[in-house]
Amino acid sequence: MTKNVMPSAADFDAWTQADEEKALEASAEQMKVKHLIKDGSVWFLAPHGHIYKLPLNLSIDDFVRLSDLQSNTEQIQALRDILAAFAGEDAAKELAKEPAMVPFNILNDYGDVLAKIQGVDLGKSSASASSSMGKTAIE
Repeated sequence: MTKNVMPSAADFDAWTQADEEKALEASAEQMKVKHLIKDGSVWFLAPHGHIYKLPLNLSIDDFVRLSDLQSNTEQIQALRDILAAFAGEDAAKELAKEPAMVPFNILNDYGDVLAKIQGVDLGKSSASASSSMGKTAIE
Protein backbone atom coordinates (compact mmCIF):
# COMPACT_ATOMS: atom_id res chain seq x y z
CA MET A 1 0.00 0.00 0.00
CA THR A 2 1.36 3.43 -0.96
CA LYS A 3 1.02 6.21 1.57
CA ASN A 4 0.63 9.81 0.55
CA VAL A 5 3.44 11.82 2.04
CA MET A 6 2.42 15.34 2.98
CA PRO A 7 4.55 17.90 1.13
CA SER A 8 6.82 20.12 3.14
CA ALA A 9 7.12 23.89 2.86
CA ALA A 10 10.33 23.30 0.89
CA ASP A 11 8.37 21.21 -1.64
CA PHE A 12 6.07 24.17 -2.27
CA ASP A 13 9.03 26.51 -2.64
CA ALA A 14 10.71 24.12 -5.07
CA TRP A 15 7.57 23.67 -7.23
CA THR A 16 8.29 24.94 -10.75
CA GLN A 17 6.24 25.69 -13.83
CA ALA A 18 7.72 22.54 -15.39
CA ASP A 19 6.50 20.50 -12.38
CA GLU A 20 3.07 22.08 -12.78
CA GLU A 21 2.86 21.27 -16.49
CA LYS A 22 4.02 17.69 -15.92
CA ALA A 23 1.45 17.16 -13.14
CA LEU A 24 -1.36 18.68 -15.23
CA GLU A 25 -0.49 16.52 -18.24
CA ALA A 26 -0.45 13.39 -16.07
CA SER A 27 -3.82 14.31 -14.53
CA ALA A 28 -5.38 15.06 -17.92
CA GLU A 29 -4.08 11.75 -19.28
CA GLN A 30 -5.81 9.89 -16.43
CA MET A 31 -9.18 11.45 -17.38
CA LYS A 32 -9.03 10.75 -21.14
CA VAL A 33 -11.87 8.85 -22.72
CA LYS A 34 -11.74 6.73 -25.85
CA HIS A 35 -14.59 6.37 -28.30
CA LEU A 36 -15.71 4.28 -31.22
CA ILE A 37 -18.69 4.44 -33.56
CA LYS A 38 -20.68 1.24 -33.98
CA ASP A 39 -24.28 0.22 -34.74
CA GLY A 40 -25.66 3.76 -34.83
CA SER A 41 -24.11 4.70 -31.48
CA VAL A 42 -21.04 6.42 -30.14
CA TRP A 43 -19.45 4.28 -27.41
CA PHE A 44 -17.17 5.84 -24.81
CA LEU A 45 -14.66 4.05 -22.61
CA ALA A 46 -14.05 5.96 -19.38
CA PRO A 47 -10.64 5.78 -17.67
CA HIS A 48 -11.82 3.35 -14.98
CA GLY A 49 -13.32 0.94 -17.51
CA HIS A 50 -17.00 1.88 -17.64
CA ILE A 51 -18.55 2.04 -21.12
CA TYR A 52 -21.22 4.58 -22.07
CA LYS A 53 -23.41 4.57 -25.20
CA LEU A 54 -24.88 7.70 -26.78
CA PRO A 55 -27.00 8.07 -29.92
CA LEU A 56 -25.28 8.88 -33.18
CA ASN A 57 -28.51 10.41 -34.47
CA LEU A 58 -29.21 12.99 -31.79
CA SER A 59 -32.73 14.41 -31.79
CA ILE A 60 -33.18 18.07 -32.64
CA ASP A 61 -34.47 18.73 -29.11
CA ASP A 62 -31.40 17.11 -27.52
CA PHE A 63 -29.07 18.87 -29.95
CA VAL A 64 -30.61 22.24 -29.08
CA ARG A 65 -30.39 21.44 -25.36
CA LEU A 66 -26.68 20.66 -25.61
CA SER A 67 -25.99 23.61 -27.91
CA ASP A 68 -27.62 26.24 -25.72
CA LEU A 69 -26.10 25.26 -22.40
CA GLN A 70 -23.63 27.58 -20.78
CA SER A 71 -22.93 26.23 -17.30
CA ASN A 72 -20.94 23.09 -16.55
CA THR A 73 -23.77 21.81 -14.35
CA GLU A 74 -26.30 22.14 -17.18
CA GLN A 75 -23.94 20.39 -19.60
CA ILE A 76 -23.44 17.40 -17.33
CA GLN A 77 -27.17 17.18 -16.48
CA ALA A 78 -28.10 17.23 -20.18
CA LEU A 79 -25.56 14.48 -20.87
CA ARG A 80 -26.96 12.42 -17.98
CA ASP A 81 -30.53 12.92 -19.27
CA ILE A 82 -29.61 11.82 -22.81
CA LEU A 83 -27.63 8.88 -21.45
CA ALA A 84 -30.56 7.84 -19.21
CA ALA A 85 -33.03 8.04 -22.11
CA PHE A 86 -30.76 6.22 -24.55
CA ALA A 87 -28.82 3.73 -22.40
CA GLY A 88 -30.83 3.54 -19.18
CA GLU A 89 -30.86 5.09 -15.72
CA ASP A 90 -28.07 2.80 -14.50
CA ALA A 91 -25.67 4.32 -17.04
CA ALA A 92 -26.60 7.83 -15.90
CA LYS A 93 -26.04 6.84 -12.27
CA GLU A 94 -22.65 5.37 -13.16
CA LEU A 95 -21.68 8.59 -14.96
CA ALA A 96 -22.51 10.53 -11.78
CA LYS A 97 -19.76 8.60 -9.97
CA GLU A 98 -17.06 9.54 -12.50
CA PRO A 99 -14.59 12.37 -11.85
CA ALA A 100 -16.03 15.60 -13.30
CA MET A 101 -13.51 15.73 -16.14
CA VAL A 102 -14.78 12.42 -17.56
CA PRO A 103 -18.25 13.70 -18.58
CA PHE A 104 -16.64 16.90 -19.93
CA ASN A 105 -14.29 14.79 -22.04
CA ILE A 106 -17.23 12.66 -23.21
CA LEU A 107 -19.12 15.83 -24.15
CA ASN A 108 -16.14 17.20 -26.07
CA ASP A 109 -15.56 13.94 -27.96
CA TYR A 110 -19.30 13.53 -28.59
CA GLY A 111 -19.51 17.05 -29.97
CA ASP A 112 -16.51 16.39 -32.23
CA VAL A 113 -18.05 13.18 -33.59
CA LEU A 114 -21.42 14.85 -34.25
CA ALA A 115 -19.71 17.82 -35.86
CA LYS A 116 -17.82 15.54 -38.23
CA ILE A 117 -20.98 13.64 -39.14
CA GLN A 118 -23.47 16.50 -39.29
CA GLY A 119 -21.15 19.35 -40.17
CA VAL A 120 -22.19 21.30 -37.07
CA ASP A 121 -20.50 22.12 -33.77
CA LEU A 122 -22.30 21.78 -30.44
CA GLY A 123 -20.12 24.59 -29.06
CA LYS A 124 -20.65 23.29 -25.55
CA SER A 125 -17.22 23.37 -24.00
CA SER A 126 -16.72 25.89 -21.22
CA ALA A 127 -14.07 27.59 -23.35
CA SER A 128 -16.60 28.16 -26.12
CA ALA A 129 -19.32 29.75 -24.00
CA SER A 130 -18.15 33.13 -25.29
CA SER A 131 -18.19 31.92 -28.90
CA SER A 132 -21.97 31.86 -29.13
CA MET A 133 -21.92 34.84 -31.49
CA GLY A 134 -22.16 32.54 -34.49
CA LYS A 135 -25.13 30.59 -33.15
CA THR A 136 -28.51 30.87 -34.79
CA ALA A 137 -31.27 31.78 -32.39
CA ILE A 138 -34.13 29.29 -32.43
CA GLU A 139 -37.28 30.76 -30.99
